[in-house]
Amino acid sequence: MQNKIGDQNIPRTVEFWVSPLSPTFSPQERGSCAFRRNREACKGSLSTGEGGGRGGIKRNSVFRSGSIPVILLCIGLAVFGCKPTVKKNDKVVAKVGEKYLYFNEIKSIFPKGCTKDDSLSLSKLYIDNWIKTQLLLRKAELNLTDEQLDISEEIETYRTSLLIYKYEDQLLQNKLDTAVTDADIQSYYDANLDNFLLDEYVVKALFLKIPANAPNLYDARRWYVSDREKDIQDLTNYCQKYAEKYDFFGDEWVSWSRIEKEMPKPDAAARQVASYNRIEQNDDAFVYLVRFKEKRAPGEAAPLVIVKDRVKNIIINKRKLKFIGELEKNIYNDALVKKQFEIYKIN
Repeated sequence: MQNKIGDQNIPRTVEFWVSPLSPTFSPQERGSCAFRRNREACKGSLSTGEGGGRGGIKRNSVFRSGSIPVILLCIGLAVFGCKPTVKKNDKVVAKVGEKYLYFNEIKSIFPKGCTKDDSLSLSKLYIDNWIKTQLLLRKAELNLTDEQLDISEEIETYRTSLLIYKYEDQLLQNKLDTAVTDADIQSYYDANLDNFLLDEYVVKALFLKIPANAPNLYDARRWYVSDREKDIQDLTNYCQKYAEKYDFFGDEWVSWSRIEKEMPKPDAAARQVASYNRIEQNDDAFVYLVRFKEKRAPGEAAPLVIVKDRVKNIIINKRKLKFIGELEKNIYNDALVKKQFEIYKIN
């Protein structure tokens, strides 16, 4: 079996855990579901489906939920979440100042079937995290002013945002129409072409890398410029037997850079892509053949197939925003009719 472009360098699986102490967002941002909702809305309209569809640069993105990261996440949630009820005469397992950690607070983190050694390891992780949290809390309480220590407003803002978010999310799950037809996608795409402009060439192409001493190179050159079914089959058979690499890309749109990096003289190839329908290069060992069936230049609208998933997500996201806007308007008007609120004059 011959190598094809993209068969190598498959990314390794990455596992990670984001600590609840992460400084990525301010306390107000961490506590604001409204902030998170708006941030997700922007993501939906600006970056959803990047590299999606069947063309463009195909990225292998893998996430695996291994047992250790999941357990670490559970520990993080347990340390920073609500504490279980402490039973009378419960065993103390750690102490920081006048704060006590009881066994009943940590036993819920043990997964079913957990071995004794695993239980001990998990207990140590949890206790260490709890101690670090309490020490940080003590430092904060000692070094912050009374005004800074008063977080009642932030708590109320968080509670308000969280409850509204949960209510809106429940309504969206139950009532939002998420069915998007091909006609919907085509209509939005046609009306918003300027939002889907390419920043690099995309092409439908054939790529061949053949040893310079391979037999019947003349036939290979003849077959790869033909669209006749027999010639394509002859070329396929030839490549399977002699080519170092080859790819017909399933007649799909792909990023030109994906092919360019395979060429021995990529700078020359980059100049040729704009003006030629075929490119041939050589080095000491191989002949490189590229044929373009179609191509789109930077600044032109991306083929719909490349951005189809992105367009679908944008349409759904706009429906969400419209749904929430109408919900807020209807609730307000209903309360106005029922005189459920009053507005006082400001002197």
